[in-house]
Amino acid sequence: MNRKIPLGLTIALMAIAAAITFIISTSYSMSIFNKLVADVQQRAEMYQKLEQIDAYVRQYYDGTIDEDKLIEALANGYISILEDADARYLTAREYSLYREAQSGTHIGIGVYTYEDGGYPAVRQVLSNSPASAAGISVGESIVEINGQSALDLGYDAAESLLRSNSGTQLELTVRSSGEDRTVIVSTTQMNIATVESTLYGNVGRLKISGFSEKTFQQFSAAYSSFSSQGIKGLIIDLRNNDSELFDPAVNILSAILPSGSNTAIKIDRSGAESVYEKAVGSMTINLPICVIVNSRTSGPAELFAAALKDYLGASVVGAGTSGNADLFESYPLYDGTAIVLPTATLRTDNIEISGVGIKPDYEAATAFDDTDEQLALLNENDDPALKRALEIVTSLIPAE
Repeated sequence: MNRKIPLGLTIALMAIAAAITFIISTSYSMSIFNKLVADVQQRAEMYQKLEQIDAYVRQYYDGTIDEDKLIEALANGYISILEDADARYLTAREYSLYREAQSGTHIGIGVYTYEDGGYPAVRQVLSNSPASAAGISVGESIVEINGQSALDLGYDAAESLLRSNSGTQLELTVRSSGEDRTVIVSTTQMNIATVESTLYGNVGRLKISGFSEKTFQQFSAAYSSFSSQGIKGLIIDLRNNDSELFDPAVNILSAILPSGSNTAIKIDRSGAESVYEKAVGSMTINLPICVIVNSRTSGPAELFAAALKDYLGASVVGAGTSGNADLFESYPLYDGTAIVLPTATLRTDNIEISGVGIKPDYEAATAFDDTDEQLALLNENDDPALKRALEIVTSLIPAE
C-alpha cells in the first residue's frame, strides 16, 4: 500500500491564523504574540520538510516502504531527540503491558517473558497462577504452543497467545536444560500480588514489589492482619521496586503518616513547588520501622522510603537507591500506542531524592545481584539486609 502520510501542513497554517485571532482578541503582549507565531511557523516548516522528503522518496526511491515501520520510526525519532531517557514511545503491545502493570491485573497463564533465541523465555512466574500450578519455572523456554513452533510463530505472536482471553486452553511444550515436557494450562484473569507478608516472631515484614492500583488494598489487608496478631515492629522491604505509579504509594503514605503531614512535595517544570497531598492519618503506624532498599529501588518506592524516614523516623538498611523521583504521565495515541513523559519531580519536606537517591543509615549488601529470584532463595539468616533490619527493629521494641 502506497498511501501518503498526512503531515498536517494545512493544519499548521490554520493554527497560525487561529493563534493570531486568539492573541489579538485577548490583548496578549506583542512579545508573546511574536514567540507563538515563530513557534507555529517553525512547526509548519518541520511538516513541510517531512512532506518534501516523503514526496521525493515515493517518487524516486527504487524500493518498497513499510508504512507501519515508517510511522513507528517517526514517533520514536521525535521522542529520542528529547535526550531524556525517561521519555518513551510505547508500541501498542508495550502500552498494553504498561497499563497492566499499573492496573495490577493480569490476563494469561501468569508468566512474564523475554525473547531468547526467538522463543519466549520465562523471567517471572506469578504466584498462584496457572503457570505456577503447572510447574513452569523462571529460565525455562516455551518452544511450542498448541503444536506450533514458537519460533515459527514469532516472539510477539507467541507471547500474545500466552495472554489469550481468560478460559483459553493451551498445550505448551516447555524446554528446560535441553529437555522438553508438555503441560496443559488455561488462561485466567488474576490480580497481581504486589505485597507479600512474613512474620518473624513479633516483627512483621511487608515486601512491596511494585505499586499498582491494587497495592493499597493489599497493603491495608496485610497490615491489618499483622495488627491483629499484635506485632511490635515492622519491616518494609522495597528492594527491586522500580514501578512508576506514584498514586498508590501516596495513598498508603496518606493513611500511615500522621494526619496533616505532606506526603510529598511536587516540583514542576518551572521549579514551582506545591504539596502533592496531605496525609489523613487513618492508619498511622506507631511502631519501630525499618525500610530495606537497594540500587533498583526507584521512583515511588524511593519517595515511600524517604517519607517513612522523614516523618516516622524509620531506619533505612541496604544500598543507595537510584535517585529517580520523576513523576510520569502517559498520553495514549489514536492507534493504541502512547508516549510517557516526565512532568515533575517529587521529594519529602526534608529529603531530596532526584539525582541523589536515599542513602541507607546501615549499609548491607547481599552476595548476589539482588534479583527477585535470588532474594527469594534467602531467609532471615542468610539475607544480610533482612537480618540487619530485624536486629534494628528488635532493638527498638520497648521492653515489657
